[in-house]
Amino acid sequence: MTPSPDRGRRRRPAPTRLLPVAWVLGLTVLAGCGSSLLGSSSTTVVPSSAASPGATTTTVPVDGEVAVAFPVVACTDPAAGGAVIKPLNGWSPTILLAPIPTSLVGKVTFYTDGVHTLLGPTGWTCGLVAPGPAGGATGSTVPATTSVAGQNGAIAAQGGTTLAIYPSTTPTTPTTGTPAPGAEGIFATYATTGSDAGVDLVCPFFAIPSWQSQSAGCSTAKPFGETTTVLTPDVTEATDPAGVVGTLAGSGGQGAVTGVVLFPQVPSAVSYGSPLPVAAESCSLSDTALCPTILSDFDVRELPVPAAG
Repeated sequence: MTPSPDRGRRRRPAPTRLLPVAWVLGLTVLAGCGSSLLGSSSTTVVPSSAASPGATTTTVPVDGEVAVAFPVVACTDPAAGGAVIKPLNGWSPTILLAPIPTSLVGKVTFYTDGVHTLLGPTGWTCGLVAPGPAGGATGSTVPATTSVAGQNGAIAAQGGTTLAIYPSTTPTTPTTGTPAPGAEGIFATYATTGSDAGVDLVCPFFAIPSWQSQSAGCSTAKPFGETTTVLTPDVTEATDPAGVVGTLAGSGGQGAVTGVVLFPQVPSAVSYGSPLPVAAESCSLSDTALCPTILSDFDVRELPVPAAG
């Protein structure tokens, strides 16, 4: 019998699937908070009724692990009379699977505009935030100590997109300009460093060419009292303690606000000031226990793993 030509050849190992660095960070952060990012080991089949916002959340196995099926709520556009945003690509999910602690079942929900997806408290409202003056829709102005950079600066500038998840019962919705100090909500801002909004978003946290920060007019100085931690070269965590009006949206109120800023470090593009996608999210909640999971989910969804080499 003629031996097979493949016999004796070394088999190429199956490619391994790399987890995002931010995912690993998220797991570490949550572990420090005494909670697991994975659901319980019991699984059930997701019923057809799970497509509705009020559906019962269930768990299903994903790649040998356990994830939780959470409902998805569509964001609205206040400029269009509060109409639901209809994504151009037609992607409009009703449930999403995610490795989120089962202890948060019923407490958190996904919100999407068809392009970006955020995790936030259940029963709240998601809407686009239009660029505008500081102080938000209340008409009040943020104190003069407010940084002109960071997320607060980016929301007020042109060239970015901001989604806000806020309580449905709030008397004044944060849908225009920078949210007022103490505004409760989840605020996510997306831009590129080819716009003023994108430069504002990252210049207090990452090194960029001086001409780029000067052109956008952003301040590289960190607001007094704000603390930052470099989690990875691409991810910086920021905290504005109670009463500190810092770079994060919603900061300056009676509670602390935490957030993350994402800036993929592509050396040549960063050095020359070429446009790169950037994003930031702040968590301004009275129930701060939800923030680590919300921010970790944001990291995982917005920061892909760079190609090796």
